[in-house]
Amino acid sequence: MASKRKGGIAPYVALLLAVIIFVPAVREVVADLLGPLVDLLGDVNPFGG
Repeated sequence: MASKRKGGIAPYVALLLAVIIFVPAVREVVADLLGPLVDLLGDVNPFGG
């Protein structure tokens, strides 16, 4: 009998985060993409900032 694999998405998210953290080129690309989004979120923050 084949056993069912109960994986999910968590291992893939962990792998993606590890790549973002440990690969400088990927980290720079992610920072370039998320920088404007973070600035936009800071502008619409209802708690001030």
